Amino acid sequence: MVDDGSTDDTEAVMTGWLKTTPVPVRYLRQSNSGAAAARNRGASTARGRILVFIDNDILVEPDFLRMHLESLVVNPGCWVVGRVVHPPELRSTPFGRYRDQSWEAFHRSHPESGIQPTRGITAANLSLPAEDFHRLGGFDESFTIASCEDSELGLRARVAGITILYNPAIVVVHNDWAVSLDRFCRRQQLYGISDVLLWRKYGDRSPRTRLVRQNLPIDLSEDSVRQAGKKALKRLASSGPGRWALRANCRLAERMAPDSPWNRKSYEAMVGTAIFQGVREGLKRYGAECGTRNLECAKEEALSTK
Repeated sequence: MVDDGSTDDTEAVMTGWLKTTPVPVRYLRQSNSGAAAARNRGASTARGRILVFIDNDILVEPDFLRMHLESLVVNPGCWVVGRVVHPPELRSTPFGRYRDQSWEAFHRSHPESGIQPTRGITAANLSLPAEDFHRLGGFDESFTIASCEDSELGLRARVAGITILYNPAIVVVHNDWAVSLDRFCRRQQLYGISDVLLWRKYGDRSPRTRLVRQNLPIDLSEDSVRQAGKKALKRLASSGPGRWALRANCRLAERMAPDSPWNRKSYEAMVGTAIFQGVREGLKRYGAECGTRNLECAKEEALSTK
């Protein structure tokens, strides 16, 4: 367990628990450096041939490790991503149902059973050979916000010829902190910041390129009239009065027509505005130039260290 500079009583709780538990857990504490750095710290200390990653808000079943190991044994050379679900309590509110349905879109895009290749990856439920992880250099620690560091590692893994598999039978529960509309918008804003960094590194090879381009400043030489109009509306919506109007629309829709298309559209407008704000903040932080890194060079680097 890597404590990435917690400010609560995590250290005291862990110290007391480790004195009584027979579980061979090692507790590592470091100054706050971000999820990528924390995961790399744990991986560098681990002694096993297999690495399994989860997050601090993940609950697993007793057979979690066994299923990951079996999946890797029958699919040598591959990485395995499991399914992440939310607690059923999340679906007790209109926003919670919207949030859950949006997340489940990934699962619905795959067969309900059986292990299959996927374009997705999440470090909240991931297993892989330690040799692969170290050969690729681990997570990119320039991603200090927990968001795109797993997508970036997945990009490098696929370029190096590694197949990432999705096993929907390995289910974990995500006790997500972003369970309200405002918190979820904040998360999407943070994601937008990191999306720009991923785009700066890999350009159109980034899986989030389309999202970044949709929120770039208006460029009349490239944007259609419709696209320019959407960007102008997002800029207006991101202003103080604009955010107030969007929030008021969400409250009205929740009260008058929960779970309706109107309600979903109101949420999407709020989330879209948060992403717009995140991308614009990312452009200020990382620059607006599209990335030009050649992934084939990354492949050569990875293969040369085998």
